[in-house]
Amino acid sequence: MKALLLTVVTLMACAGSLFAQNMPPEYDWEVGVNGGLSVITRPLGPAIGYQGTRTNIVHDFSARITRYFNEHWLLTFDVADRKWQTFGEWTPTGTYGQTMPSQNITYQIADHAITESFELNYNIPFYTAFHTFNRSNLYFGVMFGLVTTISDGSLGYSHYNTAVDSGKTYVSRYDYGMGVGLSYGLQMGYTYYIIPRLGVNVEIAARYAGVATKSTSYAEENSKFHLLYFPETIGLRWRF
Repeated sequence: MKALLLTVVTLMACAGSLFAQNMPPEYDWEVGVNGGLSVITRPLGPAIGYQGTRTNIVHDFSARITRYFNEHWLLTFDVADRKWQTFGEWTPTGTYGQTMPSQNITYQIADHAITESFELNYNIPFYTAFHTFNRSNLYFGVMFGLVTTISDGSLGYSHYNTAVDSGKTYVSRYDYGMGVGLSYGLQMGYTYYIIPRLGVNVEIAARYAGVATKSTSYAEENSKFHLLYFPETIGLRWRF
């Protein structure tokens, strides 16, 4: 009989301990990192000859901290980085004015496009069956912040490889100057919490950036530009 009572008491203590661990936690803060891909549109503002005709997909990284005001509203501060490039073709002119064969050129809009932004999101929480803790969050909202582009405004040169034009140089890389501007947009994301504190996140976003640069190349043709960019990332979250 004593053994049976001891067993029952032990089981009740374990159940109580497990239940206490799963009670809804009062987490007001969350930190996280995200990584993924981002694509941009061509930079509008400069003349067509300095915009490029095609873009590519690049890596996108960010770190963030979030404050939960209640279960539905949260404010996030996010710092992110990615590269902005477009590509096109130029037709250089030879020494005596003749048209040279067209060559590929890289437009380096920003070697690093760094954003420091605030996101205000509306959150829809989902709970476990017995409301023991917040299992996942679906959120969407708006973003506003600062964008800084790091690029040196230099020109890169290459040589023709054909026998006729061997040794002739042409511009193969055109760097915009460094700049500062504003960025704003929309985002939507979903976080699933494996345990009450640790979660995995997916997020998609659409952003606009308008930047003024310090550039002297080609009569300051690219001194102002604006574009759209679209980060698609996955990440980790930790609540406290």
